[in-house]
Amino acid sequence: MASAKENKTAILIAEDEEINRAILREILKDKYRILEAENGHQAVFCIQAEASDIALIILDIHMPKLDGFGVMDYLQESGLNEKIPVIVTTSDKSADVLIQAKKNRAVDIVYKPFRAADIRNIVDNLVEICKLEKNLESIIEEKSVYFTNQYEALKKAKRFNRVKWEDNITALMNKLLPGNEPHRNRIRAGTELLLDGLMERYPKYGLSKSINKAISDATLLHDIGNVIIPDSLFDGRRASAARALMQIKKRPIAGSELIILMFANSNHQLERKYAYEICRYMYEQYDGKGYPLGVSGDEIPICAQVVSLCHKYDEYRFRNDGNIKPHKSVMRKIQEAEYKAYNPDLLEVFEVLSDAFDKAVTEEYNKTNKGEK
Repeated sequence: MASAKENKTAILIAEDEEINRAILREILKDKYRILEAENGHQAVFCIQAEASDIALIILDIHMPKLDGFGVMDYLQESGLNEKIPVIVTTSDKSADVLIQAKKNRAVDIVYKPFRAADIRNIVDNLVEICKLEKNLESIIEEKSVYFTNQYEALKKAKRFNRVKWEDNITALMNKLLPGNEPHRNRIRAGTELLLDGLMERYPKYGLSKSINKAISDATLLHDIGNVIIPDSLFDGRRASAARALMQIKKRPIAGSELIILMFANSNHQLERKYAYEICRYMYEQYDGKGYPLGVSGDEIPICAQVVSLCHKYDEYRFRNDGNIKPHKSVMRKIQEAEYKAYNPDLLEVFEVLSDAFDKAVTEEYNKTNKGEK
């Protein structure tokens, strides 16, 4: 049986100064299996011996025998640079070092002296990002089994109380993403209102009271992709931000595939259908400039178009820092700055129902914040 130590993810620390290796080792040893090299040649030998196990290299630029850039050249020549990310460490803050590190495709750069919290955060995030890059499909399958079991347990616990589907989903999402319920409730309230407005003004979308109810219930699952690919991966200030953002943009695929697997045997197939469409398409734009598929216009299901607008509104108005923007300014921002991102029919309904929309989402906000705006 493999020991706990052997099961740890391996990280190579290539650093010529023993004190710096000791600092990094102490910061990371509880969570990772640490490999060490005191010069570039040792680093290359270690990579050759354990390339399949090394998840990350922390690489000093200035080392004897072969410097850090030489090690990165080896990674490039051997085709390992795409498989093993490199964090460069240096006390040299010159532009030349930064440019060369980027040219050699280092994923991040950390300046000496080290700060323990920074090192742990960067390493943890990069290891998680790389796992997603390599194993997203298997992660989705694994999570689907766990979440399905959680959902079934909730249903079983409440089976004598005749609990509605949406109440079980709410309980599940509160467990998976604690603290996000107010946001989900605002999205649901705004979606209900806009769907009813579209139903009355534009019969071409085929909406009805029953369909609108199913779509509104399905919005409760719109952010389930965040469970697999969390916000914590992204820090726009770091060099690795672009790599993290690429993974975050896979949320629509991850969330929609998770829904397909979790609710394959559910009796609520209409809600499953709309939840899938919302998750997969809510980041698309009417002008085709969204992601992950780049579809446009009516290729985007109307349920996803509505949730997309509500989600953007909520993001603009109810900020994470607690600052609340005025309704009218947020509305103008959506109508003017991002007009082509949304269906003109939807924007028309949004404008007609502006006051009612403001009231609906504000009431939901106040439920959570005890009447404080």
